[in-house]
Amino acid sequence: MLNAIFAEGLVRARQSALGYCPVEGLLSLRRDIAMRMRNRGVAVDAQHILILSGSTQGIGLVGRFLLNPGDEVVVEVPTYLGAIQTFRALGARVIGVPTDSDGMRVDLLETILARHRPRLIYTLPTFQNPTGVVMSPERRRRLLLLARRYQTPILEDDPYSEVYFEGKQPQPLKSLDTHSQVIYLSTFSKILAPGLRVAWLAAPEPMIERLTLHKQIFDLNTNALGQWTVSEILQRDSLIDNHLAKLRHYYQNKRDLMLQAIRTHLRDAVRVNPPGGGFHLWCRLQGDVRARALLREATREHVAFVIGEPFHVDGGGQQHFRLGFAFPEEEKIEEGVRRIGVALRHLQARRLQREEHPPLHVEHIPMV
Repeated sequence: MLNAIFAEGLVRARQSALGYCPVEGLLSLRRDIAMRMRNRGVAVDAQHILILSGSTQGIGLVGRFLLNPGDEVVVEVPTYLGAIQTFRALGARVIGVPTDSDGMRVDLLETILARHRPRLIYTLPTFQNPTGVVMSPERRRRLLLLARRYQTPILEDDPYSEVYFEGKQPQPLKSLDTHSQVIYLSTFSKILAPGLRVAWLAAPEPMIERLTLHKQIFDLNTNALGQWTVSEILQRDSLIDNHLAKLRHYYQNKRDLMLQAIRTHLRDAVRVNPPGGGFHLWCRLQGDVRARALLREATREHVAFVIGEPFHVDGGGQQHFRLGFAFPEEEKIEEGVRRIGVALRHLQARRLQREEHPPLHVEHIPMV
């Protein structure tokens, strides 16, 4: 795909592809993105789009724009650990709202909004990282209602919605937003190439203008070659549509392979709900096994995963861990899960041995 684009267009468009570009991004790319968002029910034009050097930059820009040290931010529990780190680095206090199979527990959110008056709500409503959950339509509507009532902006982080495996693509939360409460953030890293470092924000035009000034301080502009490449791909409808169809099939197969490996090698020791999209499986260890202890044992088998604690702001997650199926090759998925199973059995065997043969405690007997 990229070979054809570079061969056809790079010489013709070398000025826009290899030179500097506006801070807000190439106009052609912003128009392409706006059109794709309108097709998903979001009423935006090019002037509502800011091109970013990766979505994490967007979290930081919005945080710097809205937050002062000591301000409070509401996030889901668990949530993307990079967002937690960014908000805390800005001096914000991060407050967690529990999640379940329908996403954020918005029934618990109103008490937090009334008590704390946070400056921002951060949410991943579609194939949430790390849980893979999709927020239900009812909760999306309730979330928007509460955000409007308490005048709290929402940052919708939506990196995975193009990577869906069954049914229709979930609509963005912003497609329901009639009062400009939602700042929308997404990226091309998950569907094209992370090395392109091209993401975007969609927000009201006055906010985009202010955020553009903030962005100019940090990187002047997102790399023009990456923007030009993405724009060329988006303008070829059949090319991007065929690519996405193949991508979804590829990742669905890898998800299914990892789920089967878990059933084979971990069996009842781990509980996982198959996600309908995204890149991850969110696993819960049964019994009293802790993910940190399992990770220590797993590294001896030369395999690793991300433990659940960094995704939590409330001290939870000790029995959870995240497995990613997007990056590893298919044969390594099976082998990696097998090694985790070996590590788990070693851990359980040592624990059983300690229970059967506890250390002797010899009481002190005085000499007479």
